Amino acid sequence: MKFGSYLVYIVARMVIAFFGLVPRRPATRLIRILADCAYFLDRRHRHIADVNLRIAFPDLTKEQRSRIARKSFQNTAMNLLEVSKFKSLTPSNIGSLVTYDPVNGLNNYRAAVERGKGILYLTGHFSSWELLPVAHALHGYPLSFITRPLDNAPFERYLLKVRESKGNRVINKKNSARHILKELSSGSSAGILMDQNTSTQEGMFIDLFGIPAATTTGVALFALRTDAPVLPGYLTPMRNGRYTIKFLPPLDVVRTSDMNHDLRVNTRRFNAILEDIIRDQPESWLWGHKRWKYQPPGNPQDLYALSEQELESFLSRARSGLTPGRNSEGG
Repeated sequence: MKFGSYLVYIVARMVIAFFGLVPRRPATRLIRILADCAYFLDRRHRHIADVNLRIAFPDLTKEQRSRIARKSFQNTAMNLLEVSKFKSLTPSNIGSLVTYDPVNGLNNYRAAVERGKGILYLTGHFSSWELLPVAHALHGYPLSFITRPLDNAPFERYLLKVRESKGNRVINKKNSARHILKELSSGSSAGILMDQNTSTQEGMFIDLFGIPAATTTGVALFALRTDAPVLPGYLTPMRNGRYTIKFLPPLDVVRTSDMNHDLRVNTRRFNAILEDIIRDQPESWLWGHKRWKYQPPGNPQDLYALSEQELESFLSRARSGLTPGRNSEGG
């Protein structure tokens, strides 16, 4: 193990331990201050967020984009605080921090359960996404979910232990297919975050905010193979520092005799749902990720390296249908 990696692990553990001791209100204020510092100092991710916001919301002003990006940094940083507090969370006190939406909440979850075919959770990097499965488990509904292992091995082992501490099970992305199919076939539930860029070998280009984005077909594939309902779920931050879990009505997949067609149609539906959630609460999404990193042949291969004028020209042509590859397969 490289000394640098171990040093990062030690520092991270110390920071988590510190925030675990600080009361929630002052800890939240401090986290937001640190997130603001990161926003102003981290030029690279600030630029990525701005490009993404230009793609998603072309009518926003520079000031509006900056405000959303800054709040996104703060919401993302809240994951650190929530992870530091996991140890203190119990079934008896979780309700004071996380509750279910009265309109789109447990009613939709129970409707999915009643089908008796397991549940495939569709979610993304919204708000304090690390808290969502933990809170759901503490409310009595544990699940399995896929993660990509961190490059820092000791911190990955620590985070794995934390993530599974309340009854959930983490599935390594590298070996996920067999485990997910087994979970769903036995009537259990599994979650997939499908809002991140993926390799063209693992997905296809599906429009997101009108621009092709390499999107995993995993959710559609697992649902087609098991007939499990797809349950969109996400966490919404509230102004009082608490959170609400929202579950949209469960979805059945579109099924024909053409698997490639079914993968495309269903993945497009799921992307549209994620887009609606982002539009509804843009400040809670992870804008600092290169969601449009890969592009179909004929499009600029690095949207994040374009000048403002080049990006605007491409987006204008793309939205006019004058670029190749919209909703085309990748790989």
